[in-house]
Amino acid sequence: MPHASRSFEPAHLAQRFATAKDRIAAAQLPVPDTIAEAIAVQAEFVAPDDVPAAGYKVARSPEGVGVAGRLSPIAIAGPDAQPVTFRWRKGLRVEPEIGFRLASSLPPREAGYSRDAVIAAIGAVHLGVEVLDSRIEEGGKAPFLLFLADRLGNAGYALGPELPRDLLDGVEGRSLEVSLDGASLFAGEAHHPAGDVLAWLVGWANERQRAQDTLRAGEIVTTGSLCGALEVGTPGRIEVRLDGRWNLPLRLD
Repeated sequence: MPHASRSFEPAHLAQRFATAKDRIAAAQLPVPDTIAEAIAVQAEFVAPDDVPAAGYKVARSPEGVGVAGRLSPIAIAGPDAQPVTFRWRKGLRVEPEIGFRLASSLPPREAGYSRDAVIAAIGAVHLGVEVLDSRIEEGGKAPFLLFLADRLGNAGYALGPELPRDLLDGVEGRSLEVSLDGASLFAGEAHHPAGDVLAWLVGWANERQRAQDTLRAGEIVTTGSLCGALEVGTPGRIEVRLDGRWNLPLRLD
């Protein structure tokens, strides 16, 4: 069974993740003791020059604590609708999401932040797609702090077209289609697990124990799937279409 070590070294676990050619069984990995140690692994795991801008996915721990996983690599989709590319392997999944770029920083503070204060810090709203490919064999079924250290399974993020700000309160129930080489992976209504695309961002903003340099102006934050995690069985072209108007293509090779 995996166990926490009194001499836990974030750099060691980060190196195991970074150099893994295949997924590693959780029993073969040291487990962080705390959320802070798991976040320290993430910091070692993502080099500053890995991404054009810092990015995070926000979520909640099993105990309801706000947490975040670093996004890497981040690809910014251009206006020419050419797909951005990520590596494919068996078991990979994708999640269509709403992402934000912050216009102003939200440093930890005693008074916390209201939902309106968080909205005021958002500079732009985007359609995005997260690529999920955990370095751990058990993925999200691994001990939570180990999965958190693995950036919550993130293996990349595509930031797509800018969306109207009214989608901050109006994405629920809009039509969402996801296809692989023209074959449907999902067709239905968009629905965030919390019923609110801002819920987990507000939760993370109000975690006073997070590092001072998180949620800074210019960072990209993505907020949770609008249709769950969709397995991509073969390499190919993914197309995401929201409300029949906004499209985001990507290739998995």
